[in-house]
Amino acid sequence: MAAASRGSWSSFGVAMHMTKKSKIAVAALGALAVLAALEVAPFIRARSTPSAAPCVNNLLQIEGAKQSWALDNGRSTNDTPAWEDIRPFLKPTIKCPQGGTYILGRVGEAPKCSIGGPSHTVPQ
Repeated sequence: MAAASRGSWSSFGVAMHMTKKSKIAVAALGALAVLAALEVAPFIRARSTPSAAPCVNNLLQIEGAKQSWALDNGRSTNDTPAWEDIRPFLKPTIKCPQGGTYILGRVGEAPKCSIGGPSHTVPQ
């Protein structure tokens, strides 16, 4: 009864006689459970936060449209196009998925999103 008073598993009627192989198996299952949890966490986080890749892709398309406009119209890198100038080079609807506003800027500089940050900026 001394073992039962110490709060061991035997006080619940469970025999806890584990062989070395069963201890290794339990440890391996525990390690697999931890690895599975670590693998699933990024997917859960990715589904809960909106992707910023569309914004960067849009900025890259705007940059390409500015370059095409400059080449077609004999413009330099210091010229600034208007939205009407580059519309023919863009797909019909181009907008930031998080509601930012795109700023064209000069042909020689990358366009910007008003939200900013690495997920809303053209990579250098």
